[in-house]
Amino acid sequence: MVLGPVAISDNVYWIGVDDEIKELFESLWPLPFGISYNAYAVIGSDAAALIDTVDERYTYEYLGKVKEVVKDFDRIRYIVINHLEPDHHGATPHVLDIMPQTKVVTTPIGSKILKSIYRIPEGRIHVVKDSDRITLGGRTLRFIYTPWLHWPETMVTYIEEDRILFSCDAFGSYGALRTDIFDDELDMDFYLEEARRYFSNIVIKYAKNVIEALEKLKNLEIKVLAPSHGPIYRSNINRIIELYRKWSKPELEKDRAVLVYGSMYGRSETIVEKISRELGNAGIKLIVHDVSLSHTSYILSDVVEAYVVIAVYPSYDSGIFPYMENLMSLFQLKQAGKGRSIAIVNTYSWTPTARYAVDLATKAGFKIIEPVVETKSIPDPDELKKLETLVQNILKEIRT
Repeated sequence: MVLGPVAISDNVYWIGVDDEIKELFESLWPLPFGISYNAYAVIGSDAAALIDTVDERYTYEYLGKVKEVVKDFDRIRYIVINHLEPDHHGATPHVLDIMPQTKVVTTPIGSKILKSIYRIPEGRIHVVKDSDRITLGGRTLRFIYTPWLHWPETMVTYIEEDRILFSCDAFGSYGALRTDIFDDELDMDFYLEEARRYFSNIVIKYAKNVIEALEKLKNLEIKVLAPSHGPIYRSNINRIIELYRKWSKPELEKDRAVLVYGSMYGRSETIVEKISRELGNAGIKLIVHDVSLSHTSYILSDVVEAYVVIAVYPSYDSGIFPYMENLMSLFQLKQAGKGRSIAIVNTYSWTPTARYAVDLATKAGFKIIEPVVETKSIPDPDELKKLETLVQNILKEIRT
């Protein structure tokens, strides 16, 4: 089912599209339930503006929805670019081709990046400063810089009369919308879980910038929060804002741990079973992922609220087990370890490699729980004793 335009307020419309074809977002993150590209039309008495567009493949579906609500394309003076990625603006050059009077609105940094991605002529670019306004006639758009959410040029757009905030990637979620768009019409347990996964995959590296943006926006009266992916919030706006605050600080669950492991022949699994049993007996909420089977997208999502991560893996070709190395490299890229601790157990036949894992984990921002355990495939008594010490120190870390 194709969802038509939906009124958010008087003469303010959702004109987005669902993508249920794409399998991987950014060619990295699974989309088993699709994703929405939310775009909006704001119609004043003098002019109209489009808030972001959509992925290039959905240009004609998008234009059909624009035509339904604006009718006369000549009234469209502006396309607001809150964020330049092609999932938001792949369609924009095509839209500009049929709207010669329309200019794109962006930040100074955005105007430079535009030339790299879309080759939009300078004469079609309207640069705005932080807190600049554009009046459409009875509707005032205010532009607020929110750099590094999650690119350097990002901003949000606020309709002063309607108290609507268009937040682009901030507060977004995976998951197509299909038949409804508002938080009070949808299964929000599902969408908030997908919002956490989206945050962990896309935004977590910029958690400091999220906090700065939340502080900057805290005095705005927001009646509708309209991201570029996932539900539009009108009934419980504070719920997603507080979750973003929690995930960004981060505020972690002290009794929550994530154990990730790799095992080629089952030897590492015996250690995983021992650790899991002892932590379970101590009342710890333990989430276990086999890195060979669990996609990193879901592991990152579970780490967002975890206080401790435990990594158990075998050496492979004198290095880290490849799937574990990939995960640890992503931890580093996303700076996912900030505020969190990690325990490392490396099993080996001839070459221990824990030092490489410690280096990656440290660069990702993790605090290392000692001792780092390197053990032969079948641990000897001294190695078992060291492993027991590590488990006790994990419990101390959690309970401190």
